[in-house]
Amino acid sequence: MRSSDVRLARNIAAAVAMLFFGPSVLGVGGSILGAKFASLFFSENQSADSDYLSLSVKLMLENAELREMAAKSKLYRSMLHYTRMPEVTALVGRVMYRSEGLIRGDLVIDRGSDHGIYTGAICITSRGLVGIITSVESSSSTVVPITSPAIHVSCITATTGSLGILGSESSGKLRLEYVDNSSDPFIGETVLTSRFGGVYPEGIVVGTVEDISEGGQGLNLSLSVVPAVDFERVDEVLILLSGDQAE
Repeated sequence: MRSSDVRLARNIAAAVAMLFFGPSVLGVGGSILGAKFASLFFSENQSADSDYLSLSVKLMLENAELREMAAKSKLYRSMLHYTRMPEVTALVGRVMYRSEGLIRGDLVIDRGSDHGIYTGAICITSRGLVGIITSVESSSSTVVPITSPAIHVSCITATTGSLGILGSESSGKLRLEYVDNSSDPFIGETVLTSRFGGVYPEGIVVGTVEDISEGGQGLNLSLSVVPAVDFERVDEVLILLSGDQAE
């Protein structure tokens, strides 16, 4: 055992002895002396503990920040896997506010022309398609979500290849219309953007088929689609920018 450890053990023993046996041996003075000695000894120890505690808290906060950055990096990489667009770049935008409502209201994000954003850029999250940018200011842009009646998207079901045009009902629910009744889609099938629309990149997740009914005059099918994105909780989007447009 090192001499410093021996001295530490003796100091602790002396402090305890003075506290418990001081009154009987030295009277009130011994008790006061023991208390003073112990307070001096343990206050130094508490000071060291406080330093260690401060350091531990600092390290915990730094680790939390690093974990958050790693999680976001993984999230953004997963976002990019939804598109097969060649030479695509992406920029993260934070939602500042919604123009109206949580479901159908336009999203205003903190990226604009100063950041290379342009009208017609597509926005996604890690879950799927959010919408399209319709207006751009220098430091902000407006994203119209696919739950808006103004948006129509050419889509295809992932398994059966059922093609249709996705639009929004008055209630805000999505519906895939004009689906060939011989294509045999099924409930639970994933709906993706198709390459036939010319606006949205191919292969972005839109949602899943919830219900199937006959369309107008029974010539086609109409599919109710549950959106993949929770529009009530969108706080960040990934803006897809093609190389030629960004220039």
